[in-house]
Amino acid sequence: MAADKPSRAPGRLRIVNPADLTIRRVGRGRGFAYIDDADALVRDRATLERIRSLVIPPAYCEVRIATDPRTHLQAIGRDEAGRLQYLYHPEWERVRERRKLKRLRRLIEALPRLRRAVADDLKARPLCRRKALACAVAIIDRCHLRIGGEPYAKSNGSHGASTLLKRHVELTASRIDLLFRGKGGKQIACSLQDGSLARALGRIAALPGRRLLQYRDDDGTVVPVHAADINAYLREVSGLAISAKDLRMLAGNAAAAELLLASQIITGDGSEKRQLAEVMRAVSEQLANTPAVTRKSYVHAIVVNAYANGKLAASFEKVRAGGGCSRIERALALLAA
Repeated sequence: MAADKPSRAPGRLRIVNPADLTIRRVGRGRGFAYIDDADALVRDRATLERIRSLVIPPAYCEVRIATDPRTHLQAIGRDEAGRLQYLYHPEWERVRERRKLKRLRRLIEALPRLRRAVADDLKARPLCRRKALACAVAIIDRCHLRIGGEPYAKSNGSHGASTLLKRHVELTASRIDLLFRGKGGKQIACSLQDGSLARALGRIAALPGRRLLQYRDDDGTVVPVHAADINAYLREVSGLAISAKDLRMLAGNAAAAELLLASQIITGDGSEKRQLAEVMRAVSEQLANTPAVTRKSYVHAIVVNAYANGKLAASFEKVRAGGGCSRIERALALLAA
């Protein structure tokens, strides 16, 4: 078998590209066999044991596996929805978790200036680009919406913050009610009490056109907000290389932490797993995601572990809301330090 292409990586793992994974999984009877790049059957016991330890779902197709146990990427495959999934080395997962925590901490540290900038731009008199972008970020921050995009809106009628239509919102002097079809056909509903945001949206909604988030450019032309505009604004006001997805990730961690703190730790008979599954289901409802995606991509392991060992409750007791951050956000920053 040919060796995977090496490159340096943290923890002395070797970074490879998906194309460098040279072992293929093929159906054989009621199970699977594994074929190397020379079309020979893999018989090495250590290699087969490593492959079994990866627990690659049987439903995955186009599965390819690394020959080297020290590569950061160990296997890839397509799930039943056709999405490419990646299985990483445990050490690389720990590296990724540390990077996620660092990113989370920096985001929380930047929240005060981000939210101050949004609040200031909401008050702008002209119906300018910054006012519309501030409305978009405020909605994403408060309702945890996906950013959305024109291709999704056109192809299947699913919307996110950037593609909201006027018919998706009801406004009063201080209340915003959103109701629209999101990713996967899910109905997304969100209600906010925020006079400043409601007034800003009311003025913007008076512009001609179907889109909710629009502005007048220097020539007086009405221009819709796009996803790239929102992410660029986020980077500008935060001073960080972030996107709208980072705000959703923060929301997922904060929601999970709050729900866990409200729970009683139950031990024995698998009750802990059931309790955690219930929390992930509740968080996934808030994010309009599946529980599996929520657990994998939006709730960091440190939150779950800190709940189990009591550090989450201890961190929560040490902090108070203030400075543009909620109490749970400040507790998360303490955990991620």
